[in-house]
Amino acid sequence: MSYLLPILLLIFVNISQVYGHGGEDHENSTPKNDIELDADGFEIVSTAPSQKILVKINKNYLRNVKKIFSNKCLSCHGVNDSPPWYYNIPGPKQLMDYDMREAKKHMNMTNDFPFEGHGSPVDDLNALTKTIQKDDMPPMKYRLMHWDSKLTEAEIKVINNWIKESQKILIQK
Repeated sequence: MSYLLPILLLIFVNISQVYGHGGEDHENSTPKNDIELDADGFEIVSTAPSQKILVKINKNYLRNVKKIFSNKCLSCHGVNDSPPWYYNIPGPKQLMDYDMREAKKHMNMTNDFPFEGHGSPVDDLNALTKTIQKDDMPPMKYRLMHWDSKLTEAEIKVINNWIKESQKILIQK
């Protein structure tokens, strides 16, 4: 009988349709039309960071941030190797599968940095900054079932430091 309360809470919160990203739709966003020219007046086709820069940022991510994301984010934004006991119950399973698909559309952290979902590494970092500032991750329906899922102040500090250092590296490219 004690398992009914979490299931009812999960169903109730899902019925209320609490969205994790405030309705942001990354699939239908309009691309930027800014054209950047080099010194000779030719269009710069790609300003993407080099692979060397991305590897450097990813090493810092693996060293400092991935463990935090593994504990707090990757169950939805990555591969969920250990789903909760109620995952295989019809109803909650479909809701969780849907939420995980949606989470990965916004930001897929499965293959480390750069993440997939926002287009560029700079966009990924900006999205993380915005998400931390808004304090809307994980969504409330997830927090109700996983009380320790919210980032601590110490974890936020580590992530913000990594973001700032990564942004500096990307600017220097």
